[in-house]
Amino acid sequence: MLPAPFIRSILDAQKKGAYKGLGYFDFTWQPTENPETHEYLKQEGEKRGVVVIEVPSKPGITPVLKRRDILLQVDGFDIDIQGDYIDPDYGHLMLENLATRNKWAGDTARLKIWREGRAEDVRYTLPKAEDAARLVPEAPFDQEPEYLILGGLVFQPLTKNFLRSWGQDWERRAPFRLAYFRNEDPTPERPAIVILSQFLPDIFNLGYQDARNLVVERVNGQKVSYLSDLQPALQKPANGFHVFEFTKGETLQRLVLDARELDAATGRVLQRYGIEKDRVLASSKAR
Repeated sequence: MLPAPFIRSILDAQKKGAYKGLGYFDFTWQPTENPETHEYLKQEGEKRGVVVIEVPSKPGITPVLKRRDILLQVDGFDIDIQGDYIDPDYGHLMLENLATRNKWAGDTARLKIWREGRAEDVRYTLPKAEDAARLVPEAPFDQEPEYLILGGLVFQPLTKNFLRSWGQDWERRAPFRLAYFRNEDPTPERPAIVILSQFLPDIFNLGYQDARNLVVERVNGQKVSYLSDLQPALQKPANGFHVFEFTKGETLQRLVLDARELDAATGRVLQRYGIEKDRVLASSKAR
């Protein structure tokens, strides 16, 4: 839910030509409820703040935060061990809201951190939150989630909403390999990511049913970046078999399935699990 004053501030800034886009905190943090965390990081006095666990690397830019920094304050607001602060208008809020409290992208936030046994003040420039420029975007609103089911294999685009399915603490609980991609920018070689999210068990995929959340690299030798790339790739099986290849480092590197049995297996899976259609695809993808 977005409060009306927040929306009004954006509209007013647009009218004045002062709107620069929304900023956000691009580092990853986790709560510090365990007192041993504070002891390990040599924090003195009252136990407070959250610990930074990941800082994105950007060419030509030296980050002001480091892993294992404890974030104590943002613009004078104290951060508690759960990552909340007391907002004068709305009460308890997560620290992420401070990235947009009276600030736009490019503005500076004053951070107080605990680093290597002492408190320090640093100035953090808010990057612009542009989903279109992210390798892992937000899923679009007012649209069914995209998926494609092939013989019980469920393929989905990797989006931030998919990662949020791991709950409120998704940044720590979601699979690290998938969550890490959200810190990367798209490239011509990897403009987007498709994952094999899960298997709906069937005799067709017997032996693979425990694998999940694998980043798809190629299908039948063709590069896959979008769900729409799967359809033309499936038209070219290799000697009667579909060959699915996954990104280097995945627990499963290659999966081979009988191309002649694919359609029948897909039909069985849809009927068994009560699924009306085997796919929901966006009408088009910007490339």
